Amino acid sequence: MVRVALGAGLLLACALAAGFLHKQEQQVPEVPLAPMALQDQGVGPFLLGGDFLEAERSAFRVAAESAFSGIGCGGFAEIRYDGWLGEHFVGVMAMSGDDRIESVEITLHETPRARNQEDCLRLRDGFAEPFLSRFGAFASSWQVTRPLSRETLARTGPVLITARWFDTGGDCYVSARYGVRVEDAARRGAAMVGFGE
Repeated sequence: MVRVALGAGLLLACALAAGFLHKQEQQVPEVPLAPMALQDQGVGPFLLGGDFLEAERSAFRVAAESAFSGIGCGGFAEIRYDGWLGEHFVGVMAMSGDDRIESVEITLHETPRARNQEDCLRLRDGFAEPFLSRFGAFASSWQVTRPLSRETLARTGPVLITARWFDTGGDCYVSARYGVRVEDAARRGAAMVGFGE
């Protein structure tokens, strides 16, 4: 009889302990992902192939002050928000296709001016530092000559870094993009030189 009582008491104690631990686990708040966390598939809550609506909810949770969702200039649904990446204030944008995130792009919030293409590349190198620290040195780079600009593209890990310099006005457009395959990037370069250097 004593053994039965002890056994029942032990079972009760275990059940109470398990219930207490379960309650404690439920009370642990969900830690939101940092909006500028660089990952293999994207940035913050924007992950390639991820559910667009879930990413939208997450964006308004982690970057409520600047988050925006709507139809972009290309006619595709997009979500974006602003924040600091390293020493640069940037905009992060996710674009959808079939309710899934197809590409993620990070751009400088304001387009800087550069005296020449070399200055534009120096701006790109500063912008790219967080990506190079995360994914390693550029694996390949090439140039594309366009009627109004010269574009230098370089890949680090899953990210394509672009520096596009417009010699007419000196604008230097710098961006990083997830979701660009090597063959797609190569097709952009009908007049590219130095591919793979």
